[in-house]
Amino acid sequence: MKRTRPTATLPPVQRPPADGVAVLGTGRLGGAIAEALLAAGHPTCVWNRTAARTGPQAEAGARVADSPADAAAGAALLVLCVGDFQAVRQTLSAAGASLAGRTVLVVTTLTPDEARAAAAVAAEHGASYASVPFMAGYQAIGRPEALLLCAGPREVFDRHQETLRALGGDVRHVGDDPGLGALFEAAVVGFLLEFWAGYLHTLALVRRENGPTDAFASVLQSTLQGLAPLLPVIAGQTVSGDYDPETFGRLDYLAPMADAMIGLRRSRGIDTARLEHLKGLIDQRLGLGFGGEGLASLIEVIEGSGDGGAGSVG
Repeated sequence: MKRTRPTATLPPVQRPPADGVAVLGTGRLGGAIAEALLAAGHPTCVWNRTAARTGPQAEAGARVADSPADAAAGAALLVLCVGDFQAVRQTLSAAGASLAGRTVLVVTTLTPDEARAAAAVAAEHGASYASVPFMAGYQAIGRPEALLLCAGPREVFDRHQETLRALGGDVRHVGDDPGLGALFEAAVVGFLLEFWAGYLHTLALVRRENGPTDAFASVLQSTLQGLAPLLPVIAGQTVSGDYDPETFGRLDYLAPMADAMIGLRRSRGIDTARLEHLKGLIDQRLGLGFGGEGLASLIEVIEGSGDGGAGSVG
């Protein structure tokens, strides 16, 4: 009887669970992300350079990985929440070949150029990539009002948006360019810094007159609610070049208002540098004969293209 030799069998390829997620970096934000994923029922693995800091997530049911490569091996989706671009690049390189076929979402705050460079590193290892800035503090993770931006290929967003909704109720795809998320995040932070600086200057003026700051805050709150709808209108004007003065007034009307505000603050010993900067922008447009344009036309000066633009001569 002829005996047949047993054929060697290869072990089955271990594919990560379709809803498996690895969170790399378990600081306050990364830890909150991992805990929200666990609460939503996603098999979750965590890794941190200092393993002891994964304790709360391990107690909540997360597997603790020994390395970035170990974390990537058991997950279809990796969320990086490490210190900076250098740490992102090092973590991706450490995961290496284990990234193949995975999706990498980077929460770490990066510049637009850094986000694009990180996407290139992920692609070198065969991974899809998107930047996912959180437009709120770590305390808001998992709440319906939390806003997340996703910048990267649309198919990445479509594939993982339900997982992202475990982290926040407002999830938006902002474009295929991975640098857009970082750009929007930086722009919002800059806006908020200028907004709060302006608010503190107005509070200082009210306080100089011993005015009730709580009543003023309530008035300003109501005023701002009416201004929010103007944001997309003004953005559209900067694209079209049609600086309709009906939106927020003609520049030649706004100029004396700015002078009056500067004079009032100066008389009360309040810093006027920010208002004087604004008045300088207005004066440049007036000097070019565009007094009949609206406030949005200042974009021409801000961008350094102040020698032209649509609008009537004031």
